Amino acid sequence: MTTKKKQSRVRDGEATRRALIDAAAELFADEGVEAVSIRAINAAAGYGPAAAHYHFGAKDALLHAVLVDYGSDVLARIHAMAGELAERRKAPSAVEIVSVLAIPYQQFLKEDPVRAERWLTICGQLSLVNDERLFSPMEDDDTAQLLGTLLERVYPDVEPDERDRNWSLAANTLIAMAATWVGAADRSGEASTEGLDSLAWFIAGGMTALMERRRA
Repeated sequence: MTTKKKQSRVRDGEATRRALIDAAAELFADEGVEAVSIRAINAAAGYGPAAAHYHFGAKDALLHAVLVDYGSDVLARIHAMAGELAERRKAPSAVEIVSVLAIPYQQFLKEDPVRAERWLTICGQLSLVNDERLFSPMEDDDTAQLLGTLLERVYPDVEPDERDRNWSLAANTLIAMAATWVGAADRSGEASTEGLDSLAWFIAGGMTALMERRRA
């Protein structure tokens, strides 16, 4: 096979993967992850019934690709913000920790409201049932560890397991509510962006109340 033919096949493969990821993202957001079949994704992307299986293997792998492809910049910003707070000598506030998630969501909504709406909606579906697949894109970095370190600095007297449960509830609530608001907002994303400011404060207050209830 000539070099040009190889390059053409690579480009065709990349275009197919791109089309499948975009079709899956739209269907997952509109109909729900569990309700969408591989066959429906292939059809929506304009390919035969074996395309998604050939390029991704299984629906979970395609879901992972959607979460990474659409959310890579958000996850990088979350990691960077968590790292900055961890390097600061002063302990962060609860709202600063929650904002490590909320601010990147805001930025994504402003930059690309359509992709952001789909990504947040999918994340919201997964967070409502505490689906482990939601966190698979972060398995290869230390973001979760950084956030755990920050929470320990803010709530040193709370048992680690309880601290993790409370943070999981706070993070999942932020994701689920942000996804709900995004779906109700117009495509400009402005209403959702403004709402996330108040939501971050609200969730930070609730998380702190949970962390401190044993001392009351």
